[in-house]
Amino acid sequence: FPLLPLAMLGLVVAAAAAFTTLGDSSSEAVDQAVGGGEGGRALIFDCDGTLVDTETPYMDAFNQALALYTDAMPVDNMAWGRELAGRGLETDAEYAVREFKLNATADEFLRHWKRNFAKLTKRRGSIRLLDGFDELIAHAKRRGWKVAVASSSDRAGLRRKLINGVLAHSRAISRLSAFDTIVSNDDVSKHKPDPEIYLLAAKRLGVEPKNCWVVEDSATGVLAGKRAGMRVAAVPNEYTRGTNDFRKADVVLKSMAEVVGVFDWAP
Repeated sequence: FPLLPLAMLGLVVAAAAAFTTLGDSSSEAVDQAVGGGEGGRALIFDCDGTLVDTETPYMDAFNQALALYTDAMPVDNMAWGRELAGRGLETDAEYAVREFKLNATADEFLRHWKRNFAKLTKRRGSIRLLDGFDELIAHAKRRGWKVAVASSSDRAGLRRKLINGVLAHSRAISRLSAFDTIVSNDDVSKHKPDPEIYLLAAKRLGVEPKNCWVVEDSATGVLAGKRAGMRVAAVPNEYTRGTNDFRKADVVLKSMAEVVGVFDWAP
Protein backbone atom coordinates (compact mmCIF):
# COMPACT_ATOMS: atom_id res chain seq x y z
CA PHE A 1 0.00 0.00 0.00
CA PRO A 2 1.31 3.52 -0.78
CA LEU A 3 2.99 5.64 1.85
CA LEU A 4 1.50 8.97 2.81
CA PRO A 5 2.98 11.94 0.89
CA LEU A 6 5.54 14.13 2.67
CA ALA A 7 3.18 17.11 2.49
CA MET A 8 0.67 15.11 4.48
CA LEU A 9 3.33 14.26 7.08
CA GLY A 10 4.14 17.91 7.60
CA LEU A 11 0.46 18.76 7.90
CA VAL A 12 -0.30 16.15 10.53
CA VAL A 13 2.72 17.11 12.61
CA ALA A 14 1.66 20.76 12.50
CA ALA A 15 -1.93 19.90 13.33
CA ALA A 16 -0.89 17.78 16.29
CA ALA A 17 1.19 20.62 17.69
CA ALA A 18 -1.57 23.17 17.27
CA PHE A 19 -4.55 21.44 18.83
CA THR A 20 -5.83 18.11 20.11
CA THR A 21 -8.45 17.41 17.45
CA LEU A 22 -7.74 14.96 14.69
CA GLY A 23 -5.39 16.16 11.94
CA ASP A 24 -6.51 16.55 8.35
CA SER A 25 -4.46 16.02 5.21
CA SER A 26 -2.35 17.42 2.47
CA SER A 27 -2.12 20.36 0.02
CA GLU A 28 -1.78 24.02 0.82
CA ALA A 29 -5.53 24.69 0.68
CA VAL A 30 -6.30 21.83 3.03
CA ASP A 31 -3.44 22.92 5.31
CA GLN A 32 -5.11 26.29 5.70
CA ALA A 33 -8.45 24.62 6.42
CA VAL A 34 -6.98 22.41 9.12
CA GLY A 35 -5.38 25.45 10.64
CA GLY A 36 -8.82 26.57 11.73
CA GLY A 37 -11.46 26.40 9.02
CA GLU A 38 -15.06 27.05 9.97
CA GLY A 39 -17.53 24.30 10.75
CA GLY A 40 -15.15 21.77 12.32
CA ARG A 41 -14.21 18.49 10.69
CA ALA A 42 -16.10 15.45 9.54
CA LEU A 43 -15.71 11.77 8.84
CA ILE A 44 -18.09 10.40 6.18
CA PHE A 45 -18.52 6.67 5.68
CA ASP A 46 -19.74 4.82 2.65
CA CYS A 47 -21.85 1.85 3.77
CA ASP A 48 -21.82 -1.16 1.44
CA GLY A 49 -18.45 -2.87 1.50
CA THR A 50 -17.03 -0.20 3.80
CA LEU A 51 -19.00 -0.38 7.04
CA VAL A 52 -20.60 -3.76 6.45
CA ASP A 53 -20.11 -6.75 4.19
CA THR A 54 -23.20 -6.44 2.06
CA GLU A 55 -21.28 -7.28 -1.09
CA THR A 56 -21.55 -11.01 -0.34
CA PRO A 57 -25.35 -11.12 0.11
CA TYR A 58 -25.77 -8.64 -2.75
CA MET A 59 -23.81 -10.91 -5.08
CA ASP A 60 -25.74 -13.98 -3.94
CA ALA A 61 -29.07 -12.18 -4.39
CA PHE A 62 -27.94 -10.87 -7.80
CA ASN A 63 -27.10 -14.38 -8.97
CA GLN A 64 -30.44 -15.69 -7.70
CA ALA A 65 -32.23 -13.03 -9.75
CA LEU A 66 -30.01 -13.75 -12.75
CA ALA A 67 -30.96 -17.42 -12.64
CA LEU A 68 -34.59 -16.50 -13.23
CA TYR A 69 -33.73 -15.22 -16.70
CA THR A 70 -30.64 -17.05 -17.95
CA ASP A 71 -28.51 -20.17 -17.65
CA ALA A 72 -25.34 -18.09 -17.79
CA MET A 73 -22.61 -18.69 -15.25
CA PRO A 74 -23.15 -16.70 -12.04
CA VAL A 75 -21.04 -13.64 -11.34
CA ASP A 76 -17.95 -14.47 -9.28
CA ASN A 77 -16.03 -12.39 -6.74
CA MET A 78 -13.59 -10.99 -9.29
CA ALA A 79 -16.28 -9.88 -11.74
CA TRP A 80 -18.37 -8.47 -8.91
CA GLY A 81 -15.55 -6.29 -7.65
CA ARG A 82 -14.48 -5.18 -11.12
CA GLU A 83 -17.89 -4.49 -12.70
CA LEU A 84 -20.54 -4.07 -10.01
CA ALA A 85 -19.28 -3.11 -6.54
CA GLY A 86 -19.94 0.48 -5.51
CA ARG A 87 -21.90 1.57 -8.57
CA GLY A 88 -25.42 1.56 -7.15
CA LEU A 89 -28.27 -0.90 -7.61
CA GLU A 90 -29.93 0.87 -10.51
CA THR A 91 -26.70 1.00 -12.48
CA ASP A 92 -25.96 -2.64 -11.70
CA ALA A 93 -29.45 -3.72 -12.77
CA GLU A 94 -28.96 -1.96 -16.09
CA TYR A 95 -25.62 -3.74 -16.44
CA ALA A 96 -27.25 -7.12 -15.81
CA VAL A 97 -29.93 -6.60 -18.46
CA ARG A 98 -27.41 -5.30 -20.99
CA GLU A 99 -24.52 -7.72 -20.44
CA PHE A 100 -26.60 -10.88 -20.02
CA LYS A 101 -29.19 -9.87 -22.65
CA LEU A 102 -32.03 -10.56 -20.24
CA ASN A 103 -35.64 -10.63 -21.35
CA ALA A 104 -36.53 -8.17 -18.61
CA THR A 105 -36.34 -4.49 -17.84
CA ALA A 106 -33.82 -3.15 -15.37
CA ASP A 107 -36.67 -2.34 -12.99
CA GLU A 108 -37.97 -5.92 -13.13
CA PHE A 109 -34.54 -7.37 -12.46
CA LEU A 110 -33.96 -4.88 -9.65
CA ARG A 111 -37.24 -5.83 -8.00
CA HIS A 112 -36.26 -9.52 -7.87
CA TRP A 113 -32.74 -8.65 -6.74
CA LYS A 114 -33.94 -6.45 -3.88
CA ARG A 115 -36.46 -9.04 -2.75
CA ASN A 116 -33.74 -11.71 -2.61
CA PHE A 117 -31.36 -9.41 -0.73
CA ALA A 118 -34.05 -8.49 1.81
CA LYS A 119 -34.60 -12.17 2.59
CA LEU A 120 -30.88 -12.76 3.10
CA THR A 121 -30.43 -9.76 5.41
CA LYS A 122 -33.71 -9.50 7.31
CA ARG A 123 -32.42 -10.80 10.65
CA ARG A 124 -30.64 -8.54 13.11
CA GLY A 125 -26.99 -9.52 13.00
CA SER A 126 -27.25 -11.13 9.55
CA ILE A 127 -24.88 -8.54 8.04
CA ARG A 128 -21.22 -8.59 9.07
CA LEU A 129 -19.68 -5.40 10.46
CA LEU A 130 -16.25 -4.87 8.95
CA ASP A 131 -13.10 -4.60 11.03
CA GLY A 132 -12.07 -1.32 12.63
CA PHE A 133 -15.37 0.55 12.70
CA ASP A 134 -15.61 0.74 16.49
CA GLU A 135 -12.07 2.02 16.86
CA LEU A 136 -12.52 4.64 14.14
CA ILE A 137 -15.88 6.07 15.17
CA ALA A 138 -14.88 6.14 18.86
CA HIS A 139 -11.71 8.01 17.95
CA ALA A 140 -13.59 10.51 15.77
CA LYS A 141 -16.16 11.14 18.50
CA ARG A 142 -13.45 11.71 21.11
CA ARG A 143 -11.82 14.26 18.84
CA GLY A 144 -15.07 16.14 18.29
CA TRP A 145 -15.49 15.26 14.63
CA LYS A 146 -18.94 15.01 13.09
CA VAL A 147 -19.76 11.61 11.60
CA ALA A 148 -22.01 10.74 8.68
CA VAL A 149 -22.99 7.95 6.30
CA ALA A 150 -23.39 8.65 2.58
CA SER A 151 -24.55 5.54 0.73
CA SER A 152 -25.72 4.56 -2.74
CA SER A 153 -28.50 2.51 -1.08
CA ASP A 154 -32.12 3.64 -0.93
CA ARG A 155 -33.26 4.99 2.44
CA ALA A 156 -35.11 1.89 3.64
CA GLY A 157 -32.35 -0.46 2.58
CA LEU A 158 -29.68 1.69 4.19
CA ARG A 159 -31.55 1.77 7.46
CA ARG A 160 -31.84 -2.03 7.43
CA LYS A 161 -28.11 -2.42 6.79
CA LEU A 162 -27.15 -0.03 9.55
CA ILE A 163 -29.49 -1.69 12.07
CA ASN A 164 -28.86 -5.34 11.14
CA GLY A 165 -25.16 -4.83 10.49
CA VAL A 166 -23.64 -1.89 12.33
CA LEU A 167 -25.87 -1.57 15.41
CA ALA A 168 -26.21 -5.34 15.79
CA HIS A 169 -22.46 -5.84 16.12
CA SER A 170 -20.93 -2.54 17.24
CA ARG A 171 -19.71 -2.05 20.79
CA ALA A 172 -19.19 1.67 20.18
CA ILE A 173 -22.69 2.80 19.14
CA SER A 174 -26.20 1.50 19.77
CA ARG A 175 -28.40 4.03 17.98
CA LEU A 176 -28.56 5.53 14.51
CA SER A 177 -28.50 8.95 16.16
CA ALA A 178 -24.78 8.35 16.76
CA PHE A 179 -24.43 9.51 13.13
CA ASP A 180 -24.90 13.26 12.72
CA THR A 181 -26.56 12.69 9.36
CA ILE A 182 -27.35 9.75 7.10
CA VAL A 183 -27.66 10.39 3.36
CA SER A 184 -29.03 7.86 0.87
CA ASN A 185 -29.61 7.75 -2.87
CA ASP A 186 -33.18 8.88 -2.21
CA ASP A 187 -31.77 12.26 -1.19
CA VAL A 188 -29.91 12.96 -4.44
CA SER A 189 -30.58 12.95 -8.16
CA LYS A 190 -27.08 11.90 -9.25
CA HIS A 191 -25.21 8.84 -8.03
CA LYS A 192 -21.55 8.11 -7.33
CA PRO A 193 -19.07 8.85 -8.89
CA ASP A 194 -20.94 12.15 -9.03
CA PRO A 195 -20.03 14.08 -5.86
CA GLU A 196 -23.59 15.21 -5.06
CA ILE A 197 -24.13 12.79 -2.16
CA TYR A 198 -20.90 13.80 -0.42
CA LEU A 199 -21.52 17.50 -0.96
CA LEU A 200 -25.00 17.11 0.53
CA ALA A 201 -23.58 15.27 3.54
CA ALA A 202 -21.08 18.07 4.14
CA LYS A 203 -23.81 20.68 3.80
CA ARG A 204 -26.01 18.91 6.34
CA LEU A 205 -23.08 18.59 8.72
CA GLY A 206 -22.16 22.24 8.32
CA VAL A 207 -18.58 21.30 7.45
CA GLU A 208 -16.63 22.52 4.43
CA PRO A 209 -15.81 19.71 1.97
CA LYS A 210 -12.08 20.40 2.30
CA ASN A 211 -12.39 19.57 6.02
CA CYS A 212 -13.98 16.17 5.41
CA TRP A 213 -12.42 12.73 5.25
CA VAL A 214 -14.30 10.04 3.30
CA VAL A 215 -13.86 6.30 3.89
CA GLU A 216 -14.63 4.24 0.77
CA ASP A 217 -14.11 0.71 -0.53
CA SER A 218 -14.47 1.22 -4.29
CA ALA A 219 -12.86 3.29 -7.01
CA THR A 220 -16.28 4.73 -7.85
CA GLY A 221 -16.73 5.98 -4.29
CA VAL A 222 -13.18 7.30 -4.10
CA LEU A 223 -13.78 9.34 -7.25
CA ALA A 224 -17.02 10.75 -5.79
CA GLY A 225 -15.21 11.88 -2.65
CA LYS A 226 -12.33 13.44 -4.55
CA ARG A 227 -14.70 15.25 -6.92
CA ALA A 228 -16.38 16.69 -3.83
CA GLY A 229 -13.05 18.21 -2.81
CA MET A 230 -12.59 15.88 0.15
CA ARG A 231 -9.73 13.70 1.35
CA VAL A 232 -10.36 9.99 0.83
CA ALA A 233 -9.10 6.92 2.63
CA ALA A 234 -9.67 3.79 0.55
CA VAL A 235 -10.22 0.56 2.48
CA PRO A 236 -10.64 -2.16 -0.17
CA ASN A 237 -12.63 -5.27 0.68
CA GLU A 238 -12.23 -8.80 -0.66
CA TYR A 239 -14.14 -7.88 -3.82
CA THR A 240 -12.53 -4.54 -4.68
CA ARG A 241 -8.96 -5.36 -3.61
CA GLY A 242 -7.01 -6.07 -6.78
CA THR A 243 -9.92 -5.22 -9.08
CA ASN A 244 -10.31 -1.46 -8.50
CA ASP A 245 -7.85 1.35 -9.21
CA PHE A 246 -7.31 3.31 -5.99
CA ARG A 247 -4.59 5.67 -7.20
CA LYS A 248 -6.84 8.70 -6.74
CA ALA A 249 -7.25 7.98 -3.01
CA ASP A 250 -5.11 9.95 -0.56
CA VAL A 251 -4.24 6.74 1.23
CA VAL A 252 -5.05 3.04 0.82
CA LEU A 253 -5.35 0.97 3.97
CA LYS A 254 -6.19 -2.57 5.10
CA SER A 255 -8.93 -1.75 7.62
CA MET A 256 -10.88 1.12 9.14
CA ALA A 257 -8.76 0.84 12.29
CA GLU A 258 -5.75 1.97 10.26
CA VAL A 259 -7.56 5.21 9.37
CA VAL A 260 -7.05 6.25 12.99
CA GLY A 261 -3.34 6.03 12.33
CA VAL A 262 -3.66 8.34 9.35
CA PHE A 263 -5.19 11.09 11.44
CA ASP A 264 -2.66 10.71 14.26
CA TRP A 265 0.31 9.73 12.17
CA ALA A 266 3.62 11.37 13.06
CA PRO A 267 7.29 10.36 12.57
